[in-house]
Amino acid sequence: MNKIAIGTIVVGVILLIVGLVQVRNLGDDFEDTLEAGIVYEGADGEMELTEYQSEIGIVIHIKSTYEGGSSGGFNERHGNNTWNLTEDDCNLVQRFTLTHNEDNTEAFYPDCYYIDDDGSSAGDGWIAVGWLCKEESSGDNGTWRKDTFCPDGTYTWNTGGEMVMAYDLDLLIEGLFGMVGTLFRSAGACCCGVVILIIGIILAFVLQDNQTQAFDTSSNHPLTSNKDDGFTSYEKKGWDQQEDYIRKETSEDTTTEKEDSEEETKRGRSGEYEMPPPPEN
Repeated sequence: MNKIAIGTIVVGVILLIVGLVQVRNLGDDFEDTLEAGIVYEGADGEMELTEYQSEIGIVIHIKSTYEGGSSGGFNERHGNNTWNLTEDDCNLVQRFTLTHNEDNTEAFYPDCYYIDDDGSSAGDGWIAVGWLCKEESSGDNGTWRKDTFCPDGTYTWNTGGEMVMAYDLDLLIEGLFGMVGTLFRSAGACCCGVVILIIGIILAFVLQDNQTQAFDTSSNHPLTSNKDDGFTSYEKKGWDQQEDYIRKETSEDTTTEKEDSEEETKRGRSGEYEMPPPPEN
């Protein structure tokens, strides 16, 4: 198989494996994202806050259900994702306090009615009952929450022994964006891996190894070896003898011609005249 095709197939397989591993880990990443948003969980304990810690807000939850027995999501009565606390839970959370240890600044603001909860921030069994450092305001255009001053430092919960959980929505949104990015990267890796793998398979059938056919100059090659040149031994011997005969005959003729020429030269110098032979009858 051609080396280029092999390399292309290997790259495609690696990208495909990377994409599949990322897709497989999305479930664990989602659970980690949900857990990362929890900044406090306990009863009558202490927690650290910084000024403007969360732009979207930190939502406080308790273990309970809204009116109607649900823990969030779409509310058919309201036609949206808003819910009301039961009367008992509303009375309970209104007694919660979260105060700054140094200047007694209050940071918790309870919420009993039309709580926007799609059920994704805290999971089943937890319901939203208020906010930290965001006070609800109302006007002609409806209600909204405005930021309140929460200085940096340590705050102490007073919940009467009730378990509460503080969830930072900023961390949840960051985690969700991270998961979306991971999803796109994994999908891209899988798609690229499949395409490159197909290209590699096509190359494997199309390309051929470009191996140079080198001329063999070793002593074993029939064209450069006297061991086996296509002639039998007696043929080569006869050819060698014929060459010797031709060279010998040529040498004798040359010697005779040279002797005759020298003899004629001598006679010319002495003035002798050689009678021509008598004519034949």
